Amino acid sequence: MFRDILLNKIKNLFVFYFRLFGLYILFFICVALLQSIFPYLDLQKYSQDSLFEILKDNKLKAFIAMVVFAPIIEELMFRTLLKPKIKELLFFLSSWTLFIIGLFITLELEWYARYLIFIVSIFVIFFIYEQLISKKQLQKFKNFLENHQSITLQVTSITFGFLHIFNYVDSFKIDSVLFLLIVPRIIAGHMFGKLKIENEHIIWPILLHAINNGVVFFIISNKP
Repeated sequence: MFRDILLNKIKNLFVFYFRLFGLYILFFICVALLQSIFPYLDLQKYSQDSLFEILKDNKLKAFIAMVVFAPIIEELMFRTLLKPKIKELLFFLSSWTLFIIGLFITLELEWYARYLIFIVSIFVIFFIYEQLISKKQLQKFKNFLENHQSITLQVTSITFGFLHIFNYVDSFKIDSVLFLLIVPRIIAGHMFGKLKIENEHIIWPILLHAINNGVVFFIISNKP
């Protein structure tokens, strides 16, 4: 019984990846058509310079950042709101708390030490929130999210996409090119969220996110 359920969830994982890949192809076909009509839509206008610098300097750091760290942190920040368990809501609060703290505090440490401190800190903050917030309050929040699941899926997907604007620019701005660049992230966020709802555990969108980023990492790291 458990084996059948697990196999079905693994099947879902790969089905969702191939659906996502198909949506990417469809998106880029649409972009090519738009560019033929509006030649000023130059997607080379913005680039992920910081990512390429990391990739050039240290491939292991880039791999861990893209394929391990980002999927874990970003899924805790967004997909924990979909069909949530009580502990997932605590991880949602913990990850966003640490993200906001990170905007104001920079640790001058080796990259692996920063990642380790970040992960440990999430569990420390999780423990603090667990003591401070009653299960009754969390259950109310859980019920609210379950009653508004469709809206939550769309809001988290769009927010996830817009957060990735900072991959291209240092401060928040939006124009037609930047919007096109984040549309694939909105699509990905939607698919990660749908998988979370179907498979009912945060590990599955983390794995899908990791596979998605892993393919991108393989492509860009092997560019001549």
